[in-house]
Amino acid sequence: SQLSPNSADPNYVLSSISITTRDQITSLSNVSRKLIRQVNQFGVYTYNVKQETLNSPWENTYAVMSNLQVIEEISASKNLPHHVAIGKILKAVTMMNMVDFIGYAVYDEATNSNFSNPNVNDGEYIYSELINELETAINLIQEDASFSPTDLYYEGDMLKWNKLANSLIIKMLVQSRKSTNFDEATSVAKINDILASGNYMTNFNDDFQYRFGVNLTPDNRHPDFSDNYIDGANIYMSNYFLKLLNGSLGTSDPRLNHYIYRQTNDTPTGAFINDCLSAGYTTSQCYIGNGYWGRIHADESGIPNDNLLRATFGAYPSGGAFDNSLFLPVDQSSTLQGAGISPILTSSNIYFLLAEASLTLNGISGSTDAYLELGIQNSLNKVSDFTGENIDVSTFTNSIVDDFNAAVTNDDKLNIIVLQNYIGSFGNGIEPYNAYRRTGFPVFDNSFQDPGTFPRSFFFPKSELESNDNPNLIQKALTDQVF
Repeated sequence: SQLSPNSADPNYVLSSISITTRDQITSLSNVSRKLIRQVNQFGVYTYNVKQETLNSPWENTYAVMSNLQVIEEISASKNLPHHVAIGKILKAVTMMNMVDFIGYAVYDEATNSNFSNPNVNDGEYIYSELINELETAINLIQEDASFSPTDLYYEGDMLKWNKLANSLIIKMLVQSRKSTNFDEATSVAKINDILASGNYMTNFNDDFQYRFGVNLTPDNRHPDFSDNYIDGANIYMSNYFLKLLNGSLGTSDPRLNHYIYRQTNDTPTGAFINDCLSAGYTTSQCYIGNGYWGRIHADESGIPNDNLLRATFGAYPSGGAFDNSLFLPVDQSSTLQGAGISPILTSSNIYFLLAEASLTLNGISGSTDAYLELGIQNSLNKVSDFTGENIDVSTFTNSIVDDFNAAVTNDDKLNIIVLQNYIGSFGNGIEPYNAYRRTGFPVFDNSFQDPGTFPRSFFFPKSELESNDNPNLIQKALTDQVF
């Protein structure tokens, strides 16, 4: 809700914007990670993507915009350029997500009482405006501030906010490379300027993430920990994702035991596997082996009493348990007590986007395989640093880069880049959802049933359509492509 600038504490308002941003991203990630098989999707796409799915994320977006206006008004008299800069960057993050998920949003006429029925703007226009906002934020960061902001993400390190702003510009330019009016030469020049400056996310210490804690009252633990380590695992992992990590690419991924925790090494019996087998699938499709109890995409069969048997989230990023093959139920495992992270945008994501840009656009500085290598290295190092468990970074990285260099077609090369971004993004469904719609990679395997047509975008939120009765807001189809 909007706060009065006369009585508002700017740090309180900025903290509100920060938490609202986190909540929006959590909501969007929780639904998109099912669509792209980071976790199991229960049922068909239309069961998971409904007209009310974006009610809260939409509200979050405009709460951020409203409270940014409050900070800007306070700053007019108190000189708070760094508060305003952070607010603008978080506004860009949340509004970009609305564009990515819907393709349109209310922007020019948003949070303005003069417009009772505000018009929507298209995604290309909003992206261009957000890039302007980010460049304004970068300029504000260079100014001297009367006092430092309370910062829930970077602890007041404005250089890292500067790097994030430039990284978000890179992200938008690559994500919109297939848009109708995309200006390749101008976009490449802007990306190259950022690369030349070195002022973007280059190391996992630059990553944009929200850190959860271990407190119980109030509970500030990672939600995936709270949902899966207290009374047993409540979410099924995706068989597709488990197979990727467990060697379907030819070698086991070194992040596997960091990402996924096994509660048993027994082979499933009874209801867990019988429903899948009776649907016509083979044992290896229903259960991938090695204790990794997951589910096939779109499986909506009954839920057996397997909460203390199914595979679940590990140490990274949810603050659960590292899998050291002890096969203990979650309530007996040694965990990080929920002190996980929400990885919103990482240096790995940026390097993979740069690899994609280098492969698909003309004139990007640097080599594609070098960006791919840096993306993998940053992901592996980040996971190892977080869990405290060693990873052989060079062996795995070299094997993937060798595969990339041996790939014949650009599609084969792009598949490798996007697949590594997909795996490295675990804990964030938004980045791989965007990449999948843009590239068609990775190529998914079978589903339990026909899940329907993949949602190329989401509905306008039902709450906005019904509460405001805005004739300028007309419901769209899930098949509408964003860029």
